[in-house]
Amino acid sequence: MTRSRFKVAPFDRTGKLTTTLYLFTGVWWAVLSFLFAPRSYLVSSEGITIRALVTSYAIPKSKIKRVEIVKDVKPGAGLTWAAGLCGYAGLFALADGSTAKVYATRWDRMVRVQTTGGNLYLLSPAEPEAFVEAVNRVVLAEAKL
Repeated sequence: MTRSRFKVAPFDRTGKLTTTLYLFTGVWWAVLSFLFAPRSYLVSSEGITIRALVTSYAIPKSKIKRVEIVKDVKPGAGLTWAAGLCGYAGLFALADGSTAKVYATRWDRMVRVQTTGGNLYLLSPAEPEAFVEAVNRVVLAEAKL
């Protein structure tokens, strides 16, 4: 049996352009995802601050209504920002039809923060029980005084 091997033709102009755009866009998407992904959470008498490398997102204590641990959240699709590369940051549609602002690195054992305006935040602290306790003690206990 005789075999002949042939190389693939080089990219034409359209192939070069689309490949370059995909690579360029992918690199920038990775960089942006890394820069804006959540790195830590700060609980203080002012509320909850979500820290990323280049910015912070705040949930003021006056808007925090309730915090609780949720065992398993079924994600839908990311509506804005980064979805999964270095974490999750931005508005997400959830499988149950609701939406939430997600600043997390995982979808199990999350902390759900419900605000007075009805907005939901989903966070993923390494120690969700201690996080909820700190919010209840530092943020919500002061609000009740």
